[in-house]
Amino acid sequence: MGDSEGSWTSSAINEELRKKLKNSKSMQVPGLASQACIATNMPPKTNISFDGDAGDNLAGLNNGSSIVLNGNAGRFVGNGMRKGVVIVNGNCEEGVGHCSSGGTIVIQGSVEGSAGPSMKGGDLIISGSVGGDIATCMSGGTIIVCGDVAGYVGRIMTGGRVFLAGEFEDNEQLDVKNSSPSDLKVIKKTLQEYGVDPEGLNFKTVNSKLHKPKTSRKAVYNSIPETLMLVPAVLSRRPRTPALDNLELSISIGNNKVEPLNLTIPLLWKGANAPVYAVWPLNGKSPENLDSANMAIIDLTATEINRRLDMKRPADLAFVIELIRQATSKRIPIMVRLPAGDISNDLSVVSKSGADGVILVGGEIPIEAVITAARGYKNSMTILTACQELNCRNATKMIALGSSGIFLEKECQNQELNNFATELAETVGSLGIGKISDLGPENLRASNQETAAMTGVPLAGYDSVLPMWRH
Repeated sequence: MGDSEGSWTSSAINEELRKKLKNSKSMQVPGLASQACIATNMPPKTNISFDGDAGDNLAGLNNGSSIVLNGNAGRFVGNGMRKGVVIVNGNCEEGVGHCSSGGTIVIQGSVEGSAGPSMKGGDLIISGSVGGDIATCMSGGTIIVCGDVAGYVGRIMTGGRVFLAGEFEDNEQLDVKNSSPSDLKVIKKTLQEYGVDPEGLNFKTVNSKLHKPKTSRKAVYNSIPETLMLVPAVLSRRPRTPALDNLELSISIGNNKVEPLNLTIPLLWKGANAPVYAVWPLNGKSPENLDSANMAIIDLTATEINRRLDMKRPADLAFVIELIRQATSKRIPIMVRLPAGDISNDLSVVSKSGADGVILVGGEIPIEAVITAARGYKNSMTILTACQELNCRNATKMIALGSSGIFLEKECQNQELNNFATELAETVGSLGIGKISDLGPENLRASNQETAAMTGVPLAGYDSVLPMWRH
């Protein structure tokens, strides 16, 4: 699929496919030239055939379409897929089937690296060999490999079944047996159905001895709001009164998207009338509500493992962002839920990834210090602070420190929202601020040197930032 100036972009190809699939259930596309994120989240019950080579994330987030590639593919074929069929008549690189929870993926050649990481369900069939690990963090589904497996089998595997016909190295986490006649019958029938010759193949059935680990981590939320004080306006700044003076409390997230999320107050919440979130947890199933969501959230807070298996290096976050961007046709904002850690360097990565912003989750580092470290990115991305309770004065302090708004991580009723909005308007107005984005550290005072040093907020009485912040 090309034009006079070279290959089409992923966005152009996907847009054209969606347009034409409104009137036709089948499409054939020639000349694919290794573009990434092709045929992501295509309309269900459609058939698409490609000739050429695909880049990373081919048919990612597939939710019911049938996709055939006559050529080789890059990394993470079928990433996060829930339904449908993906057939690659060639080889692919690492990560095929990452976080898939349904449907069928068939690789008619070999896999260069890992296969089936974080697999939750569905079927993965590989007619050749696997050059890396297989079934890492697998918890459901079926993997059939007709060739050899060079890497480790079943790291932290807690469910699902793996059938291996070639050579592989056994380990103490696995229960390996000769496949039963009934399983062999099903395997051979499945292989024949997808054009793989089962003649002469004898499979071993591999199950894990591990059980699903219980998440024993206790959440730690350190905060020091009591050491920060709001500074009311009297004479040097004019106080504002709701209904008498103009007050702008709204924020907009994802202004470059087709459907930005516009909020009358700087608060996202859960419950009645809340925005719809499509959340992809770390090592979890992909969201099934991408087509109806108002915001997509890539949650990087640890589960039973500490990292996504489709992110080996920081720059890989951009590939995950692009996968969701293509799957939603650039419709909705994409946020990254980020635990508070090396926040300055982490936000440098996020800012280059194409995400619309972050939701900062507190940890052992006080959340006020985390927001301070993020303050320099406020003009380039949305910075939301995750909170467990709806507290207007604390929310105002967080926004003054550098947050764009608050993400309340519990359900909230309409009356609570109305009360919060009224109190927020009164509080912000009392500080002499007409637009909430103009709130800054100068609207706060710290009650001790430690907080002043940590946040860059003027020390009460001294009424100035400490020397370390004068630059």
